Amino acid sequence: MNQHMVVRGSVRLALLFVLCAGSAAFRVRAEQPCPEVGGQFSGPNAVFTSGQHLPREGIFSLALQPAETVDYLSGSRRVKGDGGFGGVVTLRLVAAGRYRLFLSNPAELELVQNYAPLPLGECHGEQAGYVVSLAEGKVILQLRGATVSLIDIAFLKL
Repeated sequence: MNQHMVVRGSVRLALLFVLCAGSAAFRVRAEQPCPEVGGQFSGPNAVFTSGQHLPREGIFSLALQPAETVDYLSGSRRVKGDGGFGGVVTLRLVAAGRYRLFLSNPAELELVQNYAPLPLGECHGEQAGYVVSLAEGKVILQLRGATVSLIDIAFLKL
């Protein structure tokens, strides 16, 4: 065996190890239970339309529009939506901390703060949701690809 074959074999083995270790970490993260928060989708919620500003986090409904009519303000895909329904809502002042989000129906969700998309951690439990850490300030919530025109959102501090 020449030296190049040994090096290539070692590199392949190292890559395989990294991939296996990484996939195990993703599985553990995806299977994390959602932290408990008070409040669910019960009773009537205030209904906001795409483009409106809310004073802070809470439980509310968002009236969505056909995705091709929604102007996404910022983030990773600053273009009109592809299909289904979508919407954008701005939360004017959110305190720094960890938050949990629930959606009443499936949709692609993106949170943007300081013109940068925020990483969302998925969690599973009785109701699937997301967990995100935020700095204090304005947060833009963008939804795409919903199959319904009205969606309930719970955006609650942990």
